[in-house]
Formats: sequence, C-alpha cells, structure tokens
Amino acid sequence: MNQSIFIPSILTLLSTLLSIFFLSCDPGDASLGTTQSPLLAQAPGPSITVTGGPSNVAVGDMNKDGKPDLVVTSGQARTITVLLGGGSDAKFRGTGGNALTVADSPGEMVLRDLNGDTKLDLAFVSHDSYGVTLVLGDGKGGLAVAANSPIVMKQGGQHPHTHGLATDDLNRDGKLDLVTVNNADNDVSIAFGDGHGNFTLAPGSPFAVGPSPYPLALGDVNNDGLPDIVATSTATGPQRAQQLPFSRALTLLLADGRGGYRSSLLPLRTGQPWFVVIGDLNGDRQPDLVATHHERSALTVLLGDGSGNFKEVSSSPFDLGHDVWQMVLADVNRDGKLDVLAAAGDGVRVMMGDGRGGFTPAPHSPFLTGQGVWRIAVGDVNTDGKIDVITTNAESKTVGVLLGQ
Repeated sequence: MNQSIFIPSILTLLSTLLSIFFLSCDPGDASLGTTQSPLLAQAPGPSITVTGGPSNVAVGDMNKDGKPDLVVTSGQARTITVLLGGGSDAKFRGTGGNALTVADSPGEMVLRDLNGDTKLDLAFVSHDSYGVTLVLGDGKGGLAVAANSPIVMKQGGQHPHTHGLATDDLNRDGKLDLVTVNNADNDVSIAFGDGHGNFTLAPGSPFAVGPSPYPLALGDVNNDGLPDIVATSTATGPQRAQQLPFSRALTLLLADGRGGYRSSLLPLRTGQPWFVVIGDLNGDRQPDLVATHHERSALTVLLGDGSGNFKEVSSSPFDLGHDVWQMVLADVNRDGKLDVLAAAGDGVRVMMGDGRGGFTPAPHSPFLTGQGVWRIAVGDVNTDGKIDVITTNAESKTVGVLLGQ
C-alpha cells in the first residue's frame, strides 16, 4: 500500500472520531475543560433588608395571585413580615401594612392551610415555650394571630426548649396535625387537628427520641400510607458528655395509624445529626434520608428499602466543605436527580446527586447571598420553571434570593 495515502487517511479518521467524541459529550462535563455556568445567580437589585434581622423564611402564595410570596420572621424583633412576589421580575414588596408583632419570638415555622378556608396560615414555635402560635392568613397577604393561640403541645413539662415543628395528616382523618420537637426533654409532641384550626394532644404524646433533638422530618418511609417521624440527636444539652455515645443514630418512629409509634434507631458513622430530610435519592421510588451534623462538614446518606429499614451508603459521609445548618432536597440542575442545598455561614452549599446516593460539590459552590446564612427555602419565585433559593442572612440582616439558571 502507498504510505503517502495510508497515513493521511488514518489522520483523517482520528480527527473525525475525536470530533464525534467531543460533540457527543455532555457540555457540562468539567473533565473536558469546559467551563460550566453557575447553577444559581443573585437576583437583580439589592438584598431584602429585615428589621431586627431575619430568623426564618418560607415560600407560599399568600394573596392567591398565583405568584410565590415570602413570609419572613424576625426572632429579635418578634415580627412576621409578608413580602408579596412580583412573579417574573423576582421582586418582593410589603403588603402595605406594618409587620405583624407577636408575643413570642418566632422560631421554627410552617405554612399550611390550618383551618380549612383554602388560605395559607402560619404556625410557629418559640424557643423557650411548649406552645405553637397559629397565625391565620386572610388570602390577601394579611395575618392575624388565632384566638386559640398558643396550642400547648406538652403538659407538665419543666424544660421548654422547642427546636422543631412539622405538620401533616398523621392519623388519616384528612386533617392536618402538629408535631414539635422538645430539645431539652428528648421527645416529640403531637397534637391532632380538627380541620378548623383547633388541636388536642394525641394519646401517648410525647414520644421519646435521641438526646437533644433538632428539627425533624415527616414522611411515609415504609409505604403504609402513614407519615412517620425521623428525629435527630445533637447531644448539645447540659449532659453533653453523657449523651455523646447515644448521638450516633437517628430515631425512627413508625406510625401505627392510631396515634402510636414504634421506635427504632438508625445507626450512623458520624455522631450528632442535626437536620434531616427525606427524599428518593436513587430513583427506586423508596424514601431515603440525608442528615447534617452539629459543627461538622459531614453529610450522611442512608438509602431506604421501603419497609422502614435504612443503610448508610459506603461512601458516606460526604464532605460539604463547611459546617451547615438547615438543608433541602431539590433537583437544582434539572437532571432528574435530587441535589442537596444547605445553609452555611458563608453561603449556600450545593451538592449534586448522582442518582445512586452519591454527592459531589457543585461547580461555583458556595453561592454567596450574605453573612450568616442560617435558613434556606426553595421555590420558583420568578415563575420560569427553575428552582430558586431564598436564604436568611442573620449577620447581614437581609433575605437573599438566588435565581436558578
């Protein structure tokens, strides 16, 4: 064969194969040297300043105009502020009135229709109280404290120190119920709702969990149609030294449908779980668990079998690069796999899920919004179909908005 013809033919073939390879690769594959665009970018305009500094934030349509609004609490000022969203412009404005001042400093909170009038209401707990304050929405962005507030979640307790609040239909009667976490008592309290904004303590409440629990997670982890409870154990109380050996587990309370719960421990390689969330991480349609840890940068992942059993993945815990507080699960890059978004002091840390229970830091993470990022919420605030992130920046006394790109 004529080598002068053979060599150019080989070079042409190699060039063609390389072209096909690069064209077929995911353009976001960092291993090919392609620069990825940030997943999140700060919304245009200045951050939202909150008098007294924000403590918590939630997203919901408070005036029923189809556009997401923000509800921001300030523990220091003891206020609740509704910021109405403008939709596509990602801007928020006040309701025209002053922020609602409440008697107790707001802590954990949830937004749900608690009295069956199709308008979003707010429930919040206070750090040093067993009470849940109900704040009713008028469907126009206005709020008013309910006449029956507070709902006392524990009778006879001596150490009020509430660090968690959640709501769901726990007893399958079609009405929302309340669950609170009693950090100093190492238990959780449950009150059943009547659908009209009234609540009564459940028989057998409170239920024991691990030492010094922080916010809990609710979800049906064994596919029986009943929400179960997963509680953390930070071991941060006065008996810390004695509690630490018992902090290397989550507490699972499996519901029996009658208001009772069967307790079991879910062992962890890393102690002091702080926040926990439930979601399907590996696409098998079974609930899995993700937990952060007190003053550690570890992220623990446990995969569930759908029967209430969980096993920590071999590569867990994952390094977040910074200790974090509250976290949420969301598909921020729209690849069909859940990612972790966590509030860290220096910004929002994002860990990309691989659909098998593994996580790696997202390019450009952390995403900065302000100083002292403590709380985080997600929602499509500019109605473009992409996940946006809202944070409370305690030290900056602002609420930050990151828009999904």
